[in-house]
Amino acid sequence: MTDPASTNTLASHSLLRLMLMGLLSGIISALIAASTLLALSDFTPSEATATSSAKTYAGDLPTAVIAAFLWFLPVGIFTFPPAAKLLGAASSAGTLRLLKFALLAACLWLLLAETIYLVLSPLAPAPPGVQTHDLIMAAMSGVLFAIVFDLLLRRRDYLLDR
Repeated sequence: MTDPASTNTLASHSLLRLMLMGLLSGIISALIAASTLLALSDFTPSEATATSSAKTYAGDLPTAVIAAFLWFLPVGIFTFPPAAKLLGAASSAGTLRLLKFALLAACLWLLLAETIYLVLSPLAPAPPGVQTHDLIMAAMSGVLFAIVFDLLLRRRDYLLDR
């Protein structure tokens, strides 16, 4: 049996509210992705280069954050919430909703990356294997967004039920 109060909250996810959650999720995901990718790319085990790596990290962080915002925010605000609402992914609850969000986000970000490759490949072809890696990373970034999005919705539902 489901609680009538939780059924009301699940039905009350309007498109505007989902888009605002997409904005917040995009900001959080962008900050996580930018800082993590920079930290992993500048990994150096020796102490002599540790200070230069810290300077490089600090210098590259603003650019990485802007690029991450451009990657997460447009799709996270204007594409993901309407698609989730249209497909009914936002109306379920629990793990099923998370799985629906993750699958939808992975597909959307994969399609975006594939579109970018289709547009740019005549201008600058990528080396072999790079496109496959980038498409996998795009799908994984969509899953990151979906997890953050679902966590924020769960927190909102929890606060409304109290």
